[in-house]
Amino acid sequence: MQLANEKAILNPCPPFYRGEEVSADVIDSDFFVGYEFKKNILRVQQAIMIYALS
Repeated sequence: MQLANEKAILNPCPPFYRGEEVSADVIDSDFFVGYEFKKNILRVQQAIMIYALS
């Protein structure tokens, strides 16, 4: 991330683990948006399940 553009973000594909796929210092930085995107993925999956079951 040190070489990335000024407004770069990091959104790894889930599942990701602290210290394995992504280092802890990057997860704690402003670059990392993985958890916010993960929340949105859950909502979309729930909506698909509701649609499919109704």
